Amino acid sequence: MSILFITGTDTDAGKTVATVLLSDFLSDNGRNFVPFKPIQTGAVFHNDSFAAPDVMTYKLASGQEQLTPDYLFTTPCSPHLAASLEDVHIDINKLTQTVKKRSESYDGIIVEGAGGLYVPLTSEGYCMIDWMAELKAPVVLVARVGVGTINHTLLSIESMKARGIRIAGLLFNDLAQDSPTIIRDNVEMIYKLSGIPVIGVIPYQKDIQEMLMDSEMKKECYKEWDYTILEEALQSGRKSITQEK
Repeated sequence: MSILFITGTDTDAGKTVATVLLSDFLSDNGRNFVPFKPIQTGAVFHNDSFAAPDVMTYKLASGQEQLTPDYLFTTPCSPHLAASLEDVHIDINKLTQTVKKRSESYDGIIVEGAGGLYVPLTSEGYCMIDWMAELKAPVVLVARVGVGTINHTLLSIESMKARGIRIAGLLFNDLAQDSPTIIRDNVEMIYKLSGIPVIGVIPYQKDIQEMLMDSEMKKECYKEWDYTILEEALQSGRKSITQEK
């Protein structure tokens, strides 16, 4: 049983695209990992029913049916508020059990979180970072690669370190076609200040949907990523789970 958790420095850092690419990247390295979005807000009406946009992206990229969320809400807002508006209470134990059960059906599972670290899941103030700490899975942090990312990324790293969360590595996303000089310096400085290994950079995409549907374009996105960083984190995570048993 292997679990890899994907979180971001903020809501629009590109976690869903990163989740798709990581799934393909692991597959190319002999690992059958499937993406899973346990909580989705902002559902869209599709084929006569409400659907999860991120799961639709997984399907677009793979052409196959995907795992459905435990919780799907229509309002595009924080999970705790979306749940409250629909008179639903998010059961953290249910989330944990679902993730562990589904991970046993595959080589592993990539869990995409909702929003950033301090997105509340319940009205009592239980946040995504609390669940991440409880789940004890290695985490890939997705961050923008342009101006402003140093502060946001380092704050996210420090928050996870304070909770004892294992950070597998950093994955940067070039969302605005930033200057190569800025990209290189931001990546190097964040590594220098945090010591967290960098898996790679998702290059700027003019048409993300086109890239997701083209296997060769996806391979181009991760051709320079460092797989050894992920493998080491997954091996460490598996040992931790075995010891807990």
